[in-house]
Amino acid sequence: MKRRNLIVTLTLSALFCTLICIGSFIRIPMPNMMPVTLQTFFVLLTGLVLPLKASTLATLTYIALGLIGLPIFSGGGGLGYILTPNFGFIVGFLIATVSISAIAEKLKSRKLWQYVAISLLGITIIYIIGIFYFALITNVHNNNNYSWVWFIQTVFLPFLPKEIVCVVLSSLSAYKIRPYITKGKI
Repeated sequence: MKRRNLIVTLTLSALFCTLICIGSFIRIPMPNMMPVTLQTFFVLLTGLVLPLKASTLATLTYIALGLIGLPIFSGGGGLGYILTPNFGFIVGFLIATVSISAIAEKLKSRKLWQYVAISLLGITIIYIIGIFYFALITNVHNNNNYSWVWFIQTVFLPFLPKEIVCVVLSSLSAYKIRPYITKGKI
Protein backbone atom coordinates (compact mmCIF):
# COMPACT_ATOMS: atom_id res chain seq x y z
CA MET A 1 0.00 0.00 0.00
CA LYS A 2 2.86 2.40 0.78
CA ARG A 3 4.31 1.87 -2.70
CA ARG A 4 0.96 2.80 -4.26
CA ASN A 5 0.83 5.97 -2.13
CA LEU A 6 4.35 6.90 -3.23
CA ILE A 7 3.47 6.38 -6.89
CA VAL A 8 0.27 8.42 -6.55
CA THR A 9 2.12 11.21 -4.70
CA LEU A 10 4.87 11.38 -7.32
CA THR A 11 2.41 11.27 -10.20
CA LEU A 12 0.18 14.00 -8.78
CA SER A 13 3.23 16.12 -7.94
CA ALA A 14 4.53 15.80 -11.50
CA LEU A 15 1.10 16.61 -12.94
CA PHE A 16 0.63 19.74 -10.85
CA CYS A 17 4.23 20.86 -11.40
CA THR A 18 3.48 20.63 -15.12
CA LEU A 19 0.29 22.65 -14.68
CA ILE A 20 2.19 25.42 -12.86
CA CYS A 21 4.74 25.42 -15.71
CA ILE A 22 1.96 25.64 -18.29
CA GLY A 23 0.42 28.50 -16.31
CA SER A 24 3.60 30.53 -16.77
CA PHE A 25 3.27 30.24 -20.55
CA ILE A 26 -0.34 31.40 -20.58
CA ARG A 27 0.45 35.08 -20.31
CA ILE A 28 -0.74 38.50 -21.29
CA PRO A 29 2.15 40.97 -21.63
CA MET A 30 1.72 44.19 -19.72
CA PRO A 31 3.54 47.40 -20.66
CA ASN A 32 6.40 48.12 -18.22
CA MET A 33 5.20 45.42 -15.81
CA MET A 34 5.20 41.72 -15.07
CA PRO A 35 3.01 39.73 -17.44
CA VAL A 36 -0.37 38.42 -16.31
CA THR A 37 -0.09 34.62 -16.06
CA LEU A 38 -2.13 31.71 -14.79
CA GLN A 39 0.58 30.52 -12.42
CA THR A 40 -1.27 31.70 -9.32
CA PHE A 41 -4.39 29.77 -10.37
CA PHE A 42 -2.40 26.54 -10.60
CA VAL A 43 -0.43 27.27 -7.42
CA LEU A 44 -3.67 27.79 -5.49
CA LEU A 45 -5.19 24.67 -7.02
CA THR A 46 -2.09 22.65 -6.14
CA GLY A 47 -2.31 23.70 -2.50
CA LEU A 48 -6.05 23.15 -2.27
CA VAL A 49 -6.16 19.77 -3.96
CA LEU A 50 -2.97 17.91 -3.11
CA PRO A 51 -1.83 16.59 0.24
CA LEU A 52 1.00 18.53 1.88
CA LYS A 53 3.87 16.31 0.69
CA ALA A 54 2.65 16.19 -2.90
CA SER A 55 1.94 19.93 -3.13
CA THR A 56 5.31 20.81 -1.61
CA LEU A 57 7.10 18.45 -3.99
CA ALA A 58 5.23 19.87 -6.99
CA THR A 59 6.13 23.46 -6.15
CA LEU A 60 9.74 22.68 -5.16
CA THR A 61 10.19 20.78 -8.43
CA TYR A 62 8.84 23.75 -10.39
CA ILE A 63 11.27 26.11 -8.64
CA ALA A 64 14.22 23.73 -9.06
CA LEU A 65 13.52 23.26 -12.77
CA GLY A 66 13.37 27.02 -13.24
CA LEU A 67 16.54 27.65 -11.28
CA ILE A 68 18.54 25.07 -13.25
CA GLY A 69 17.73 27.00 -16.39
CA LEU A 70 14.45 25.85 -17.89
CA PRO A 71 12.58 29.02 -18.97
CA ILE A 72 9.45 28.19 -16.97
CA PHE A 73 9.24 31.30 -14.82
CA SER A 74 7.22 34.17 -16.28
CA GLY A 75 10.45 35.95 -17.23
CA GLY A 76 12.73 33.00 -18.06
CA GLY A 77 14.83 30.84 -15.77
CA GLY A 78 18.29 30.17 -14.37
CA LEU A 79 20.07 31.08 -11.14
CA GLY A 80 20.25 34.72 -12.19
CA TYR A 81 16.47 34.88 -11.87
CA ILE A 82 16.95 35.09 -8.10
CA LEU A 83 18.08 38.70 -8.58
CA THR A 84 15.00 39.70 -10.58
CA PRO A 85 12.21 41.52 -8.74
CA ASN A 86 9.69 38.83 -9.78
CA PHE A 87 11.46 36.00 -7.94
CA GLY A 88 9.73 36.93 -4.68
CA PHE A 89 6.48 35.71 -6.19
CA ILE A 90 8.11 32.34 -6.91
CA VAL A 91 9.17 32.12 -3.25
CA GLY A 92 5.64 33.13 -2.31
CA PHE A 93 4.29 30.27 -4.43
CA LEU A 94 6.12 27.73 -2.27
CA ILE A 95 5.11 29.24 1.06
CA ALA A 96 1.51 29.72 -0.07
CA THR A 97 1.25 26.17 -1.42
CA VAL A 98 2.58 24.67 1.81
CA SER A 99 0.30 26.86 3.94
CA ILE A 100 -2.79 26.23 1.83
CA SER A 101 -2.21 22.50 1.69
CA ALA A 102 -1.59 22.20 5.43
CA ILE A 103 -4.83 24.03 6.18
CA ALA A 104 -6.87 22.19 3.54
CA GLU A 105 -5.73 18.82 4.92
CA LYS A 106 -7.12 19.70 8.34
CA LEU A 107 -10.60 20.58 7.11
CA LYS A 108 -13.21 18.25 8.55
CA SER A 109 -16.12 19.41 6.44
CA ARG A 110 -15.21 20.88 3.10
CA LYS A 111 -17.35 23.82 2.19
CA LEU A 112 -16.83 26.14 -0.76
CA TRP A 113 -16.41 29.23 1.43
CA GLN A 114 -13.52 27.47 3.22
CA TYR A 115 -11.71 26.97 -0.07
CA VAL A 116 -12.28 30.62 -0.95
CA ALA A 117 -10.91 31.75 2.44
CA ILE A 118 -7.85 29.49 2.11
CA SER A 119 -7.25 30.76 -1.43
CA LEU A 120 -7.46 34.35 -0.24
CA LEU A 121 -4.85 33.51 2.39
CA GLY A 122 -2.66 32.02 -0.35
CA ILE A 123 -2.94 35.10 -2.57
CA THR A 124 -2.15 37.29 0.44
CA ILE A 125 1.00 35.28 1.20
CA ILE A 126 2.12 35.37 -2.44
CA TYR A 127 1.67 39.14 -2.71
CA ILE A 128 3.18 40.04 0.67
CA ILE A 129 6.33 38.08 -0.11
CA GLY A 130 6.29 39.10 -3.77
CA ILE A 131 5.90 42.84 -3.14
CA PHE A 132 8.46 42.84 -0.34
CA TYR A 133 11.03 41.04 -2.53
CA PHE A 134 10.15 43.22 -5.53
CA ALA A 135 10.78 46.32 -3.40
CA LEU A 136 14.01 44.91 -1.98
CA ILE A 137 15.48 44.09 -5.39
CA THR A 138 14.18 47.25 -7.05
CA ASN A 139 15.21 49.71 -4.34
CA VAL A 140 18.28 48.10 -2.81
CA HIS A 141 19.86 45.97 -5.53
CA ASN A 142 18.87 48.16 -8.48
CA ASN A 143 19.44 51.38 -6.52
CA ASN A 144 16.00 52.98 -6.90
CA ASN A 145 13.85 54.82 -4.40
CA TYR A 146 10.22 53.90 -5.02
CA SER A 147 7.62 54.16 -2.25
CA TRP A 148 5.48 51.32 -0.91
CA VAL A 149 2.46 53.03 -2.46
CA TRP A 150 4.14 52.82 -5.86
CA PHE A 151 4.78 49.09 -5.39
CA ILE A 152 1.19 48.41 -4.39
CA GLN A 153 -0.13 50.46 -7.34
CA THR A 154 2.26 48.81 -9.79
CA VAL A 155 2.69 45.25 -8.56
CA PHE A 156 -0.64 44.51 -6.86
CA LEU A 157 -3.61 46.60 -7.99
CA PRO A 158 -3.35 45.91 -11.75
CA PHE A 159 -3.41 42.17 -11.02
CA LEU A 160 -6.19 42.20 -8.41
CA PRO A 161 -9.10 41.44 -10.81
CA LYS A 162 -7.23 38.45 -12.24
CA GLU A 163 -6.38 37.18 -8.76
CA ILE A 164 -10.01 37.38 -7.66
CA VAL A 165 -10.96 35.25 -10.67
CA CYS A 166 -8.13 32.82 -9.78
CA VAL A 167 -9.40 32.53 -6.19
CA VAL A 168 -12.94 31.78 -7.36
CA LEU A 169 -11.96 29.31 -10.08
CA SER A 170 -9.37 27.46 -7.98
CA SER A 171 -11.84 27.21 -5.09
CA LEU A 172 -14.62 25.88 -7.30
CA SER A 173 -12.25 23.42 -8.98
CA ALA A 174 -10.81 22.18 -5.68
CA TYR A 175 -14.28 21.82 -4.20
CA LYS A 176 -15.11 19.38 -6.99
CA ILE A 177 -11.72 17.63 -7.37
CA ARG A 178 -10.37 17.22 -3.82
CA PRO A 179 -12.90 14.60 -2.67
CA TYR A 180 -11.68 12.26 -5.40
CA ILE A 181 -8.04 12.67 -4.44
CA THR A 182 -8.58 12.31 -0.69
CA LYS A 183 -10.69 9.17 -1.12
CA GLY A 184 -8.10 7.59 -3.38
CA LYS A 185 -10.33 7.60 -6.44
CA ILE A 186 -7.59 9.11 -8.59
